[in-house]
Amino acid sequence: IDEAKKARPGLYDETVVGDVTEVFRSKKPISMIIAADSYIYFGDLVPLFKSMDEGLIEGGIAAFTLENAPDEYEERLNENKPDWRWQLQPSGRFAHNRNYVAEVGKDHNLKVVHY
Repeated sequence: IDEAKKARPGLYDETVVGDVTEVFRSKKPISMIIAADSYIYFGDLVPLFKSMDEGLIEGGIAAFTLENAPDEYEERLNENKPDWRWQLQPSGRFAHNRNYVAEVGKDHNLKVVHY
C-alpha cells in the first residue's frame, strides 16, 4: 500500500487493509467496486458476493476479473464432475464455472453482464 501511494501520490482518496468482505460491509454505501486479479483467490464466491450485495448501493456496480479453466481442462471437469463450481488450478488461482458465477450473482442481486 505504501509503495502504491508513493508511486501515485494523490491518486487514492483512501486505502484500507483488511478482509475485503468486512471492508465492503463497513464502507457501505459503495457505488462502485473494481477488483482485478483478486477474486481469483476465492474458491467459494458466496461470502464475497454476499458482502458486495450488502455494501453496494441499489444500482451499484461491481466489476472484477475471474479466471476460466482452459477449454480442455473445463471439458474434463464437465465430464467427470458436472456440478463443479470452482477448481483450484496449478497456478494457485481458482477457476470458476460460468453457471456458478451467474447463480451466485443472482442470489445476491448482482447481474452478470459479461463473463
